[in-house]
Amino acid sequence: MTTKQKKKVDKEFGLSSWAINNKTTMYVLIAVILYLGISAFFSMPRETFPEIRETKIYISSLFPGNTAEDIEKLITDPLEDKLKTVSNVVEITSTSQEDYSMVIIEFDQKISVDQAKQKVKDEVDSETSSEDWPTFNGAKVEPNVFELSMSEEMPILNINISGDYPVQRLKEFGEYLQDEIEDLPE
Repeated sequence: MTTKQKKKVDKEFGLSSWAINNKTTMYVLIAVILYLGISAFFSMPRETFPEIRETKIYISSLFPGNTAEDIEKLITDPLEDKLKTVSNVVEITSTSQEDYSMVIIEFDQKISVDQAKQKVKDEVDSETSSEDWPTFNGAKVEPNVFELSMSEEMPILNINISGDYPVQRLKEFGEYLQDEIEDLPE
């Protein structure tokens, strides 16, 4: 077999051969790509604590003196059944434990958090106004409907205050300190 015939038989990728034959050009090309990547990384806007918005609404209910099964039967299941009819709901998850129920409703991104919260409040109010809703100490069990903001969940700073002062005085000092810290420039 001649060398000409052998070259035709061997498969060769042209770009790889060109890169091997032009080493200097490849070094310059790699340096340019590396420079552009590093400059893009450092010029990219970013925040230390970005605002993360989730369309999840939480319902917590406290009903002391009951087992997890009772909580599920009396509070969690009726709330879930009522919330299944709400539009834009993606997923409903719940947890029932002794004395406590938590229902999490996730909505799609087409609805704002405030609208979702209002829809959930309306459904919860209509469910709790029914005759068979459980009571505790002569009053109906009131579920708490709220949203969680990730920026509220992960604070920048936690300060614990203690001392030989009454609790009210420590609380006042803590609120004063909070105001002073919040007034600091960024």
